[in-house]
Amino acid sequence: MAPRSLLLFGLSLLFSGACSTSPEEIERLEDFQQRATRYYEADDLDRAEQQARMGLAIDEDHAILNLILGRTYLKRHDLRSVAQSKFYLEKAYDQKEEFRTSYSLGEYHLRYAEFLLGQADLLEDRASRLPEGEAAAAAEMEARSKTQRAKAQEHLRQSQELLGEALAESPKSLFALRLMASCASHLGLEEEAFGAIQALVSELQRSRKWKNSRLASDGSLDIAQEQHLRDLLKEEMGMEVDARGLAAALHKNAGQYEEAIEELTQLLNLAPSLEREYFNRGMCHYWLGHLDLATEDMKQFLRRTPLKMDADEVSQALDILAEAERD
Repeated sequence: MAPRSLLLFGLSLLFSGACSTSPEEIERLEDFQQRATRYYEADDLDRAEQQARMGLAIDEDHAILNLILGRTYLKRHDLRSVAQSKFYLEKAYDQKEEFRTSYSLGEYHLRYAEFLLGQADLLEDRASRLPEGEAAAAAEMEARSKTQRAKAQEHLRQSQELLGEALAESPKSLFALRLMASCASHLGLEEEAFGAIQALVSELQRSRKWKNSRLASDGSLDIAQEQHLRDLLKEEMGMEVDARGLAAALHKNAGQYEEAIEELTQLLNLAPSLEREYFNRGMCHYWLGHLDLATEDMKQFLRRTPLKMDADEVSQALDILAEAERD
């Protein structure tokens, strides 16, 4: 989810075209900017795009309208829309290099890289399933996969640079820290990823403490204000769950099972309904030789999972339970 504050701009932030634009056109541009912002924040993306385009028809170099249109494409999440966002986000960045534009262009490069990595994984999977008689086709798929991964690495490096610019300006930005953690993990920069995760979790916990305190003690809040704070708390808890899930995956991949268990325990305290994480924690306990703890987690997993009996995770969980019974 993109930060709403990215689009809460003052009326004075018309970065381009003012000197050559009539007062009437400036007023119209402000109207288009305000409406596009309002529709964007309400997730009415078609209308946000319409208003931004109408403004850009007056001033094609308007930084804010290019930023809004680029973020509107990003918010649609599909590959084509993410690719379309590049032109507008680059234009906004060229007009004004600052947190909002560097963050947004960095997000584009990260999202596009993730699509490329997904395509590479799919090609490798398809190649591995081909029969021996189709070795040439498998080799061609593997070559395409390597090309996609190389392109993804370049996008990730650009994302890392842009997000670094954003964090230099706003080092406590929850959204920039979250993206930097993901970007660094894709690049295999574990130390940088853990640093971003630690900073993110620290800020989330500080923010949650403040919001809970205000909900408990501020009697002047009306119903709408209370609900807004609760919605923000829910969103921030989700961000911490994602951050701890990423940290757990990094620890698990490095064979640091005790650290992974700690992250998964904190995660499950926040979101006890995530049945997959009981399985992940159970496997970490199992690899450490803690069969009793692994059994407890696998029982929780099997009670909660919607997976069928022939799923690999279910089979592994049942095997661990059977091993515990034999012991």
